Amino acid sequence: MKQNIVLLLILFLAANTFAQSISKNDIPAVVINSFQLKYPNADDVKWKKKNSNYLVDFKVNSKLNNLILDFKGNVLKHSQDLYVSEVPEAVQEAIRNKLAYFDMHDADRYEEGGKITYEIRFKKDGKNNYFWTDEKGTLLKYRRELNNDEIPLAIVNLITNKYGEFDIDRSKYVEENGKNIYIIRGTIHDRDHVFNVDDKVKIISHYKDLQNDEIPDPVLKAIAEFYKGFSIRDADLVEDGNRTFYILNLRKANEQFYVRLNENGKILEVK
Repeated sequence: MKQNIVLLLILFLAANTFAQSISKNDIPAVVINSFQLKYPNADDVKWKKKNSNYLVDFKVNSKLNNLILDFKGNVLKHSQDLYVSEVPEAVQEAIRNKLAYFDMHDADRYEEGGKITYEIRFKKDGKNNYFWTDEKGTLLKYRRELNNDEIPLAIVNLITNKYGEFDIDRSKYVEENGKNIYIIRGTIHDRDHVFNVDDKVKIISHYKDLQNDEIPDPVLKAIAEFYKGFSIRDADLVEDGNRTFYILNLRKANEQFYVRLNENGKILEVK
């Protein structure tokens, strides 16, 4: 059935529909004028539309920029690549508080709703590290890839004792909003699993790949009633705290989407 549980979850949880490329001739003049006034020297300009907003990718002085504008030409979000020399010292200091030595190779600046954030990425000991800070250097989020031996043994034992022998594929550690989370992907009895576990060894959420014959009858009946002619191409069981629900990938010809249902077959969300 499915071999990439993470891709399914990313697609389902995406907040917006996919953007579609459009011709400049199909863009309102007010949007074009707003962009050209702000970036008269823009090169390699490419336009897309997502919902009612307009996305434009372009370069200024060989650096990639991304802009989101509404139908009136107001800038909603702007992101741009940075040279290392352009990263504020306060941001670099925030990283040094975590890692004494690092070799920064990729940096981006984001501005949205009057707030400025920085995303810094680099590898250390062959593992990716990610930092998000505000313009004052306050660390907002930190993420790094882990070696298997960096996962606390208590977490591995918890998963193994509850679900069975766990063959770990990838893992990462995340600090955000005062919480420390381990995200661990792997297989149990040849099934894909993803676990989010906090540093107090409590499972926050669990995603499990399902076969079609493991989907509860109420869920199957709901799909048969509301989505006639669609086939189930993927299914996941999601345990999130005290809640249990299912995410199904439905397809018919060139049409596909994801449906989230509870165990009683109630449709909760469609993407």
